[in-house]
Amino acid sequence: MNKLYKVGIYCRLSVDDASNSAKARNYIPADESVSIENQRELLSKFAMLNGWVETKTYCDDGYSGGNFQRPGFLEMLEDARNGVINLILVKDLSRLGRDFVEVGRYTDVVFPSLGCRFVSVLDCLDSEGDNTDMLHFRSLMNDYHLRDLSSKIKSVLHSKKASGQFISAYAPYGYRKSAGDKHKLVIDEYAAGIVRRIYDMRLAGTAYGQIAAALNREGITSPRVYWSQINGKDGCKAAQLWTYATVKIILHNEVYKGTLVMNHTGTRSYKDHAQISKPETEWIRHEALHEAIVTAEEWEAVQKINEAASLHSVGRQEPTAKLFTGKLVCADCKTPLCANAETQHRKNGTKKRYVSYFCGTYGKSGRSVCSWHRIYEQTLTQIVIAEIRTQAQAVILDEAAVVDKLKRKIADYDEQRLADAKQEISKLRRRVQELETMTAKLYEDKYSGAVSESTFMVLTQKNEQERLAKAERLDALLSKVDKAQQKTAAIQNWTAIIRKYLNLQDLDRTTIDELIDHIEVGERTVVDGQRRQDIKVFYRFVGLVE
Repeated sequence: MNKLYKVGIYCRLSVDDASNSAKARNYIPADESVSIENQRELLSKFAMLNGWVETKTYCDDGYSGGNFQRPGFLEMLEDARNGVINLILVKDLSRLGRDFVEVGRYTDVVFPSLGCRFVSVLDCLDSEGDNTDMLHFRSLMNDYHLRDLSSKIKSVLHSKKASGQFISAYAPYGYRKSAGDKHKLVIDEYAAGIVRRIYDMRLAGTAYGQIAAALNREGITSPRVYWSQINGKDGCKAAQLWTYATVKIILHNEVYKGTLVMNHTGTRSYKDHAQISKPETEWIRHEALHEAIVTAEEWEAVQKINEAASLHSVGRQEPTAKLFTGKLVCADCKTPLCANAETQHRKNGTKKRYVSYFCGTYGKSGRSVCSWHRIYEQTLTQIVIAEIRTQAQAVILDEAAVVDKLKRKIADYDEQRLADAKQEISKLRRRVQELETMTAKLYEDKYSGAVSESTFMVLTQKNEQERLAKAERLDALLSKVDKAQQKTAAIQNWTAIIRKYLNLQDLDRTTIDELIDHIEVGERTVVDGQRRQDIKVFYRFVGLVE
């Protein structure tokens, strides 16, 4: 019996492919263009002519072939692992990718391990054929193309930088790109006025955080939001506030005295896009290239103030992770709390070191947004130890009651509904198997002449429509049941862990990492003359246990 192939069609188009396509240059007919639509049409026809079942199409539009972290590609791999597809079909090998090593790993190791056949149409390559010798050679040529393209792009960009063209995507705050020449900076009068004010405040001795606080209090739009507004973009996800870091960047940037510094960052290779800092000898510097917002004398004076301020931190201890670092969240603005080491000098001449935590938004905004939310580490440690011991005691006294209470927190958790879902899953699996068997039998009947081509097409299309509908419903039920089972298992896991800490005396980082996901810290208030502060511990696996 011929094997039933469930085809996953994969199409990819990068920005470079789109701008340099063979179709655009009239080298090949339009129906063989690299466009997503034509790739899909070509591969769909190829699958039909071979009697394969076209199951799903995966598209990555605008993604480089040198990077395999593409949403469509990753979805295809997941479907292959789950048996949704067992044949991957591409127009040519370069659509799969242009990294020689990675392409070879997928075609030689990953796809076979998943039981997936791989076919590249225009290359005439088939992992189940006898022509796979050319696969690695073609992949190597695609990799060379990617490296050559990267080298040419870098050369062009370096040439533009050397000639003094501004090539960054965004103009620095205070400037905008010239309407007549996008590689030239011109002053944005409104934003430039804010920049001048920031420099004036710094010259008057105002700290970074205090400058940010003043701008926030007056409702001055932050640089990211301002850029979104003038460019008609959605700025809701942009940084809404002026922060210590934003002010510091502006007060150190030479662009404001008319000097453009470029080529100070780059990438390690054409396969690694992580940004690295380049040595100052490789920087490209152009002076008096555009109109300055502040004078060179003002800029230099500010740098002296900045340098003097940085000397205050010389000799201080390097910041180290504290007991609750990364675990505390502000209950109001939901940002992480920052750790602060402080020294209290006593009248008898001794010193006492404390660690406290405060709201990150409050600190970054120059204390103009949100509130303090401060809590001392010693106090929080006592609270958390008491909370853990209370939960451990509850589990030991009546674990069933605790588990039942936690199960009721799970959305849509109901034993009878889960049982009904499992029963329906069994029926759906049987029906999907029946439909696949029926389709395979139809292929046999077609090749033997028992059914006509037209009858075959009608029946297979009907079967496939039903199979896809049943499979979609099956996936939804399996996901629902799996999530409920995972949460139940997580509850059991949590109760097994928490009971070990009935007699907890000291809190260390290992215990915190094992038990706690995060802790919400509220603001301190005074109620009936008593100070109160809400602390909510969210445990791993189960969240907040009330």
